[in-house]
Amino acid sequence: MELFSGNKRRVIVPRHEIAAFNRQWPCSTLRDRAYWFEFDASGDLVDTDCPASDDGPAASALADDCREFLESGDLPEWLSEIIP
Repeated sequence: MELFSGNKRRVIVPRHEIAAFNRQWPCSTLRDRAYWFEFDASGDLVDTDCPASDDGPAASALADDCREFLESGDLPEWLSEIIP
């Protein structure tokens, strides 16, 4: 999980991290690819590359984790399995 190059309000989650997320969410509809989420200064989601077919509770939870990372710098717990 990292800030997107050139945009300090966009968080990208690489595909290997999506795999770790999906292990936490076994019913996730997120595919094996990277996703990004962009937030305004208030923390509201304003843009994403998450297709409607992938949208659902898992995508919402991932967006929440990205917002938390943007606001606090804290990585989500599910990343601890790949980042010691």
